[in-house]
Amino acid sequence: MIDRLEFPLAKAQYLLSYSGEQGKGGDKSQFWQNIMGYDSAESIRDTILQKVTPQDLVFQRQDTYGDRYTAIVSLTDQREQSREILTAWIVLKGENIARFVTAVPQRSRRQKHE
Repeated sequence: MIDRLEFPLAKAQYLLSYSGEQGKGGDKSQFWQNIMGYDSAESIRDTILQKVTPQDLVFQRQDTYGDRYTAIVSLTDQREQSREILTAWIVLKGENIARFVTAVPQRSRRQKHE
């Protein structure tokens, strides 16, 4: 059972930093600042923590570090459009604390045409 969530400020700061190539986990800062309208790590962290509870986490898999979970949250961007954000969490072996790993825009699923 997960007792609580932990979201270090450094993880939110990472979302506002530039690294990687676009389309491959690329410019996170472009998304979080220019599209979503966040200018501080604290506001990203606070918003996600307001939307996610331990009960929202969905188990994905277990690896050598612990159990991996995700939760999808709906956030409003600068144009007042709702965007689904996939948040990733880990519960380290022997612990009951879900630690924030990352948050990325949920890719829309294309409908199959028959």
